[in-house]
Amino acid sequence: MKNYLLLIVSILLLTSCENSNSVQIDDGDWSGTISATDERNAIMNSFTDAYENNDAEKALSIFADNAIFHVNDTELTPKDVVDSFMTGHEYFDDIKNADRTTTTMFYNNGEIYTNYWYTWKGTNKKTGELLTLRGHAWFKWDGLKVIEAYNAFDPTEYNKVFVE
Repeated sequence: MKNYLLLIVSILLLTSCENSNSVQIDDGDWSGTISATDERNAIMNSFTDAYENNDAEKALSIFADNAIFHVNDTELTPKDVVDSFMTGHEYFDDIKNADRTTTTMFYNNGEIYTNYWYTWKGTNKKTGELLTLRGHAWFKWDGLKVIEAYNAFDPTEYNKVFVE
């Protein structure tokens, strides 16, 4: 009887451990598949590379003509955003987006978004201090052009350089 009870408990433990680690895929509109190798990831990273290299034209090349770009909930054109981002090169050296993670999500409703997490780094030209900020962005696609984007980060420390 003891062995029988031990066998049942062992089976239950193994079964419960197995089920707790399983992931259920659903067919909801905002479910889907994610890719770390989709070509949109490389296009998104080319935007960041262009930003790091102070190449506004290349940075703008990924956007559709009527695209919208939100920065911390302010709606702008991609040109306004890129021009603003490039201004940072006047105040910071060695601008980098390090620790990049870029993945594209293909939702069941047909929407395609690339998510991008990064650590922004730049050296203040005046003080020589390294500034490090974390950020997240998403890019909504129509084919291989971005039609909407959102970038979120805390600009408090970054903006201090403009008033010093």
